[in-house]
This record gives sequence, structure tokens and C-alpha cells, in this order.
Amino acid sequence: MSPLRTTLAAALLGVLCWGCSDEAPPPPEAKERPAPAKPKVADAAQTAEVVYAYDPTDKRDPFRSFVKSIVDTGPTDSPLVQFDISQLTLMAIVWGTDAPKALIGDPAGKGYIVIEGTVVGKNKGRIIAIEDNLVRVKETYVDALGRATTKSVEMRLREPQGG
Repeated sequence: MSPLRTTLAAALLGVLCWGCSDEAPPPPEAKERPAPAKPKVADAAQTAEVVYAYDPTDKRDPFRSFVKSIVDTGPTDSPLVQFDISQLTLMAIVWGTDAPKALIGDPAGKGYIVIEGTVVGKNKGRIIAIEDNLVRVKETYVDALGRATTKSVEMRLREPQGG
């Protein structure tokens, strides 16, 4: 070990031993705080206690949802009408409520929340039922002979397992 390190180690040991004495440190001196000045009472009207009363007039209810209702604006505003139903995938279903909802994904992986009555697909099909495992879509399209044909398509969350 070098003489510089030895000297530094000895100095550090000396400082540590000096701080470990048996004497207790003196107690801190208690300083008295001056008493706060009492406000001067000029008038009885100034000392009257103000009682707060909540007035809900013209205020928003903090427990009401920001979304008033879900409105289906038709096929022109829905991005799901750009794809064929076979290109859409059913990703999730919330069905234990009064208004069941489903999450449908497009080919790019973007998800959309839909309800019964939402327009989906190029043939402008409407969702007619959301059940625990599937979403039923009713498509009406015109065939080659000019007749309106209605077709029911089921989008399943899980494919049935054979076995």
C-alpha cells in the first residue's frame, strides 16, 4: 500500500473513532415561539361565519357520462363500409349488458366498437344481433337479375372446435 493511502486510511479511522464517544450530545435549546397575534374585532358583521351552500344551477352533473348516446350516422361516415365483411374480424364482445357491444377489426388491425344497427361492409349490412359468441349481420344487395337479396352473415368470435 502506498504511504498516501495509509495516511488517508489512518485519518479516516481517526475521524470515525472521534465521532464514537460515550458522551451524549447536549439537548437542543427550546426556543419559545411568540403567540400569534389575535385579529382585532372591529364589527360583529365582519366576524360572521360564512356557510357554504352548493348550488347545482347551470353546473354539469359530475357523475353523468360525457357521451349522451351513440348515434349511427349511416354508411358514409363509418370506416367499416370500405371493407368486405369477410375482411373484418370479430375481436371481442361485451354482451352481459342492456346494449351489447362488439369490437370489430379491419385488415390494418384498427378496432371499431359497434352496436346493433351499425352499418358494416361494402354491401351496407346492418348488425342485427350481438350474442355471446357471434355477431349477425344482415346484408341486402341486388343480384345480377336486379332482385334484392337478403343474406345473413355470422361473424364468430371463436371458430367451433371439431373433435
